[in-house]
Amino acid sequence: MDAGCDSFSMMKIKLFTLTMFAAALGFGGLVPQAGAETIYGGSYAPEGLRFPAVIELLADTPYYAEADTYNAKPEGTFAPQEVHVLEAQSAWSTGESTWKIDTMFGPRWIRPKPWEIDIAPPERIMLLEETSLYRTKSTKGGAVAALSPQEVEVTDAQKQWFYTNDPGSKAWIRVHTTWLGDLWAHIPVNQIGTVQKVQRKAHYYNLPSKSELGAAMGVGQQQDWSNAKDGDFPIVAEFTTIYDRAFEVQTDQGTSWTRDKGVAILPADETLKIVRETPLFPTVFGGLPKESAVLKDETVTVFEKIVEPLWSGRGPYEIWHNSTWYHVRTSKGTGWINKLVGEPESAVPVHWKVAIKDQKELQHYPEVPFNDTTLLLRNQTVEVTEAWNQPNSGVMWLRVNVDNRSGWISYWSNTLDKVEDQDTPTVAYIAKAGTNGVGIAPAAKDGLQLYTGERIGYTEKGKSYLDAAQLAQKLQYEVSYLRDKDTVMLTKGDYSIELQVGQSHAQVHWQGGKGEGFQLSEPAQYKGDLFYLNLKDVIALFGLTQVYAGNEYTLFEKYYNVTWNDVPMQVNKGRLEMQAFAEDWTSREDYEAGQMPLQMTIEENGDRGGISENKAIVNQPDHSAAVLLFSLKASRPFAAGTHQVNVTVRIGERIIMKKSIEVTAR
Repeated sequence: MDAGCDSFSMMKIKLFTLTMFAAALGFGGLVPQAGAETIYGGSYAPEGLRFPAVIELLADTPYYAEADTYNAKPEGTFAPQEVHVLEAQSAWSTGESTWKIDTMFGPRWIRPKPWEIDIAPPERIMLLEETSLYRTKSTKGGAVAALSPQEVEVTDAQKQWFYTNDPGSKAWIRVHTTWLGDLWAHIPVNQIGTVQKVQRKAHYYNLPSKSELGAAMGVGQQQDWSNAKDGDFPIVAEFTTIYDRAFEVQTDQGTSWTRDKGVAILPADETLKIVRETPLFPTVFGGLPKESAVLKDETVTVFEKIVEPLWSGRGPYEIWHNSTWYHVRTSKGTGWINKLVGEPESAVPVHWKVAIKDQKELQHYPEVPFNDTTLLLRNQTVEVTEAWNQPNSGVMWLRVNVDNRSGWISYWSNTLDKVEDQDTPTVAYIAKAGTNGVGIAPAAKDGLQLYTGERIGYTEKGKSYLDAAQLAQKLQYEVSYLRDKDTVMLTKGDYSIELQVGQSHAQVHWQGGKGEGFQLSEPAQYKGDLFYLNLKDVIALFGLTQVYAGNEYTLFEKYYNVTWNDVPMQVNKGRLEMQAFAEDWTSREDYEAGQMPLQMTIEENGDRGGISENKAIVNQPDHSAAVLLFSLKASRPFAAGTHQVNVTVRIGERIIMKKSIEVTAR
């Protein structure tokens, strides 16, 4: 086959993979083994029988360039053959699932039905109970021998031995005996498993003091819970079936099998620089302990760490559970630290005050209370010196000073806690009330259509044009036609857009007042009773954010509630300055990808003079947390005298708020 063939053509081809090449050279042992994880969903690297490293395709199998492409056209088709697995979904043994495989094209994804694959039987299996042996794959004629629980060599198995709708149903496995040769065993599929030696460490709660493998897997005798143990223990072996796993844990009283993987404690060899106050805990299990020391301005040595969610011990607390814990050696002894438990290094300095309405507890650190005393705050105003966005959450934490004490409180919204900047008058509070979205995809004959199939526009010479009236209706605007339909008015709340056929300007209105001109990149076009605008102008006039997904995109409209804050206005040294806070939770990915920003301006006689700034209260230098709060600032110079000005908040050209005020400059 020509190496330059169209990758989207349907083809059947044998795979020559890097994995196969490595195995041929004897490097198979270099393939890393995944650590044991709780299997509730997701994809996993090959590990024992639970996630096979090689599968055989029994039918022509389409393959895809991405994992989640159920409606996409496949790149091609693989003929029946063995393929090497990079990742398998946890549900592969019970239904259709996606496999990530290694190919000559790089990683590709396939979705065969369970009956369209086969898996070679393991070389050895562990019998969990006394097992009868037969000369053929039939129980007729009775057993010729039986084996006690032990590990045996496998020499053959029935085709698709693993495939069943009932995990308790049996499959025929041929095993080798030293006295009678090869015989057949009829074993429940959920008991066909292998044991691998491993070297890991985990923390266990309530580990049974003594438990055989069969008991752990629900076969035979019960587990002994009379002297259950808590602590850190080595895991020395792992038993895997296609459905489940069990672990052999070494204790001071011998070994015990359990299906609980424990909390993995990984070896580490690294250093961490501790810049700000960070508590050192003797343990992270069993609740919130009192810190054994407080570290600051020190480099510590990490010898173990926990990277998985710590859903045991203290909880439920997002920071405590969902961030990495380090077992460290320090100048003050050995213990556990978390870079997010303590004074956050990525907090942003601010000069605010906050009026607290509902009761809040002053915390020592975000999510960590004081051990000795409790201070409850309510109906009082406190100084704020730092702000910090909590990862994986919509919560912002504020470092406050109150009653000669410093600590942290959570901030949710201006409706509960009123924040004011102490350097610039805070004139408004803006809160996102919701989001509308309109999805648009290519259509036949250079058309553009909604996801519902309705035509909404077209493309021409690389530019896109949308029917402004149709889009307005989708965004809940009122549409009205004027002057024999050569003019259309699009109105939503206090904001209106006026478009006239052939005009190079649009007019935008607030509360039905005098229009403000907006220069269009192209005049509005009137075709078949439809008003078409260049996509660039659509985005600006409606204040939209465009988010692409392949050759399709969605236009998102955010809408807001605005509360005006009557504060004294002063022109200092010939310049008026003001700011507003905008609550607009934005994921870090969306924030860094860019979106249509809110802007506040101070306008006199319809101009947009002065300076406008939109600044996110965003963690620095940490880039993991979302953004909750934005600061909008505006300033402009004024000559001496009295001035009537409008304070206007926009997103693109769409007006969110306009407030008329009078200021005097002296």
